[in-house]
Amino acid sequence: MKPALRHAPSLLACLMLAACGGSDHSASQAEAARVTVAGQAAGTMPFVADISLAVEDMANVDRISFTIAAKPGTYSKPMNATYTRAWIDRTGAWRAAEKRLVVPVFGLYEGHANTVTVTTAFRDGSSDVEQVTVNTAPYSGTPPYTTPVVGVARKAGSDLGFDYMLYKPNLHGPAVVDADGNLRWFSGTLPVVSGVQTHFTGDAFYIGSYVAPEMFRVDLSGRVTTIPLPPGRYTNFHHDLSAGKRGMLAEMDARDGNVTKMESILAEIGTNGEVLKEWDFAAIFREHMQANGDDPSNFVRDGIDWFHMNSAIYVPADDSLLVSSRENFVVKLDYATGRIKWLFGDTTKHWYVDYPSLRSLALTVTEGKAPIGQHSLSITPNGELLLFNNGLGSLNHPAGTSPGVTRNFSTPSRYRIDEAARTAAEVWTFAIEPAVFSDICSSVYETTPGNYLINYAASVTADRNRVVSVNSAGQVALDLTYSGINCSLVHIARPITFSGQVFQ
Repeated sequence: MKPALRHAPSLLACLMLAACGGSDHSASQAEAARVTVAGQAAGTMPFVADISLAVEDMANVDRISFTIAAKPGTYSKPMNATYTRAWIDRTGAWRAAEKRLVVPVFGLYEGHANTVTVTTAFRDGSSDVEQVTVNTAPYSGTPPYTTPVVGVARKAGSDLGFDYMLYKPNLHGPAVVDADGNLRWFSGTLPVVSGVQTHFTGDAFYIGSYVAPEMFRVDLSGRVTTIPLPPGRYTNFHHDLSAGKRGMLAEMDARDGNVTKMESILAEIGTNGEVLKEWDFAAIFREHMQANGDDPSNFVRDGIDWFHMNSAIYVPADDSLLVSSRENFVVKLDYATGRIKWLFGDTTKHWYVDYPSLRSLALTVTEGKAPIGQHSLSITPNGELLLFNNGLGSLNHPAGTSPGVTRNFSTPSRYRIDEAARTAAEVWTFAIEPAVFSDICSSVYETTPGNYLINYAASVTADRNRVVSVNSAGQVALDLTYSGINCSLVHIARPITFSGQVFQ
């Protein structure tokens, strides 16, 4: 069904001409194009459908947008996206021989009659608006993201600072869930399942394989492309994939001849798999320790998971890297040189107790608690360090050395760091009640100032993954629990800009 004023600019022009006694013999570009809905086809998953538009004249189409009406009783921002003419031309969405324009509509509700509005905009400012109902099949597969236990539901008028979440699970591909708990996109069947090492950029998800040196590019329609890395050095991805300075920061395992390097290599890679830069933490720490009088042989141990990198981020403000070594500390590096700027962690551990060259780089905690076994680093808009403070001591420390402290609770922690004074103060934390000990995986991100998305990926009973939104008043505004072994369904949960995207 077409709205009565779908060509509003040309109608206004006609009325103005009529009032002056004139006549207009030229149609608007929208009228000349004669756009109609020609059909729809189910996508590779219930959350995606291809909408076909018959277009008589494509020459002046500027862009096309879709909006999915919110499901009754939900409060997340309606799903919408825009495809520019550049995207249409680049992807072959226009099929000239058939005079068909085919665009993917993603973010549909599963098992629902979705009302989709499709708007085609033209260069003269006119537009065509079509409305179509897309009936989707119920999602009944694995993982069970459609059946969370809702401890606290999102309420009308609540501002969580986000409307969509990217779930990065251990045992499945990545998924997108809205802030009402509805599954809105899932990667489907991949050659190798594990969505932890996922990054979304452009119009696709990039997922690193945990068994081979290759990535999978999954576009929003669900189509999968395999991207190999250069052969010979890297063996697989692990833990995370995040935005770098020029590409994506990938945590890699590697081999140097007969030497296995476990979870201690960070590479920056492009979307075509090219390696742009690398940081070898075994080499970085060996060089620093030897140059400052320490023997690194009982700290840097090839073939052993001595470092256990689980998070790495690029910091544009000072061209640096922040990297989480779960076994030891958070380390800050200069991006260009790889020089260590500081270390921040539990000072009862082996690294601090036994090595003066590392102790001299340590930050002193002036308020609150130090990070222990931390995950999911991020920098807040005001430059503070945010991380999930798991509280698990070292698991792979050398015999006879200190594993440090293990707490019986976990929290998110936010730190103000004074690099000149070499101090760190915990300026915000959140202690959920009753306390949760999420010893591995897990994440926290600030969504808007004072609002946080927290994921407790593990539990003592090892049978649940819990996602919580906390507002600026310290109140739980959303609480979803998924049944599944630790980290399997939600290793990392982070806000994602899924609605309102413009694809070039």
